Amino acid sequence: MTAPSLVLGTAGHIDHGKSSLVKALTGTDPDRLPEEKERGVTIELGFARLELPSGRAMGVVDVPGHERFVRQMVAGATGIDVVLLVVAADDGVMPQTREHLAIIDLLGIPKGVVAITKSDLADPEWIELVHADVETLLGGTSIEGAPIVPVSARTGDGLPELLATLDEVATEAEARQANLPMRLPVDRVFTIAGAGTVVTGTLWSGSVAKDDPVEVLPSGTRARVRSVQVHSAAVERGVAGQRVALNLAGLEKSEVARGDVVAAPDTLTVTDRFDAQVTYLAAEEKSLVTGTRVHVHHGTREVIGRVLLMGADELRPGERAFAQLRLDEPLVPRYGDRFIIRRFSPMWTIGGGVVLDVLPPRRTTLKSHEGELLDALLAGDLSAAAVGLVTSRGVPMTSAEVAVALGVPRPQVADELNKSALERIKVGSETRFAAAESLDALVAAVERELLAFHTVDPKATGIAAAALRDRVDKRLTPDVFAAVLDLATQRGVAAIDKGAVRHPKAAVTALAAEEDAAVRLLPLLESQGLAPASLAELAGAAGVDAGVARKVLGKLAADGAIVRIAGDLHFAVGAIDGARAKLVESLDAMPGGATAAQLRDALGVSRKYAIPLLEYFDAQGVSKREGDLRVRGRA
Repeated sequence: MTAPSLVLGTAGHIDHGKSSLVKALTGTDPDRLPEEKERGVTIELGFARLELPSGRAMGVVDVPGHERFVRQMVAGATGIDVVLLVVAADDGVMPQTREHLAIIDLLGIPKGVVAITKSDLADPEWIELVHADVETLLGGTSIEGAPIVPVSARTGDGLPELLATLDEVATEAEARQANLPMRLPVDRVFTIAGAGTVVTGTLWSGSVAKDDPVEVLPSGTRARVRSVQVHSAAVERGVAGQRVALNLAGLEKSEVARGDVVAAPDTLTVTDRFDAQVTYLAAEEKSLVTGTRVHVHHGTREVIGRVLLMGADELRPGERAFAQLRLDEPLVPRYGDRFIIRRFSPMWTIGGGVVLDVLPPRRTTLKSHEGELLDALLAGDLSAAAVGLVTSRGVPMTSAEVAVALGVPRPQVADELNKSALERIKVGSETRFAAAESLDALVAAVERELLAFHTVDPKATGIAAAALRDRVDKRLTPDVFAAVLDLATQRGVAAIDKGAVRHPKAAVTALAAEEDAAVRLLPLLESQGLAPASLAELAGAAGVDAGVARKVLGKLAADGAIVRIAGDLHFAVGAIDGARAKLVESLDAMPGGATAAQLRDALGVSRKYAIPLLEYFDAQGVSKREGDLRVRGRA
């Protein structure tokens, strides 16, 4: 079995020798910017490849240590499997050492090694004190008990021991989720002459190969992978855990930026909010008040947002709770991702957490089934989470939609849903799942909105299905709403007639009025022949409301009982049939063509009706206009 690809990340206070240590271990200087060279400070993420004694290799991410560059550190730490925490022997534990360790813990990095650097600058007794301080500092964190190795990048002392220790820890590290869809948070974007746009980052999940289609999020721009490199070497396929560079075809440099995510199409959700379990650091002095504005760090992106606690006003230091993060700009998180929150101003790390629901409803008070969903997500219970997600959304969902929401392969979700007690409804060729109570609620909403519609407009016999959908739930697509309407019809709370939806009981009076109007209007039109009255005149003569008359005439025309011509002109079918016969007879008698005046006389109508009738018959193909004359058409 091939060993999993892993990423080693450095962490620690500024000037504690992280970059020097990486160079000593790998032979690569991770400081790549001129400013970094001049100042001796790592500003941007640096990358190198580490060959271990066993023969396996690790990608190394050297992250900045200065406080103002913590944003970069968070971006690097999020993709790390094993952390190398660096503490200088001459300084010992410093403020940024503590902050970096807090970030490591919040991100849940499970494996680590501590290097006490610059060991040549301190005597053995002092190094033992630093060793003890570090051991105490690690207590209660995700890397508690991590091995501690004194080392000197300058003299080389301790380097073999450090490499051996890293090799041993790497064998214990778990493989990344290679079975999940491909996802790459972008940390650099540049162009190469003749090749085009290139993005780099740590492949968080899945794999990527030449010609794979990808989606750039949050914009949704599509592209194709032209080539893949791992540590500057061309490869057929990059796999989860590797540092990769993707040359993307069909994408301008301006269309992608640091902080974006390149992913397999249609596998992630772009969101302006997500539910999470938030941990508030014990080192804080004041409670975290709900609604507090914070910097949210996820992957390589940083956005401003608010922490809205679930059912609580504040979170005391050291506590954790469910919360909804409301964001000023979109993120692309996946269930189970880790994130960091920092004070809005002045900026420092105050906590973090784990992403649970990536597109929840906007609320801070949890209903029982919503709380159960978050509990299942937190526990990693995929079966309960899949069912709970469908129940929580309240609308029928496909297994693909549930898979995207949970960030897992569709077959895995489909198995769980098919084993569940959820209701199934067929929408086209798709099967959608819904909780019975959710379907009941949707049908009840259909009936409620129909009754409200009829109350406001008692003369109306129905509402357009699209308008009713907007009133019931705008999240429902037209085809899904049609399935809900079918269910409502089966339960006797809705009736559908030519695209209009009505309540079977509430529309009885209006339907009776329309039926009565039809009985009155149709004989009137038949008696008027080819000189029908206007709609308003017809309504007055029949003694019906003009609005009702308009609806009834429209329905009669749709049923083929009358013919509507030129707006408000309505003719009985018998009158139109008679006019057609006269027109055909006249045109056959005048093969050279007839003028409009001649045909008017033949029809026995005034110009007011002649022109609309002739244009109607032209459109029907009975007649054909040639200049000022009309000849026999093909119909």
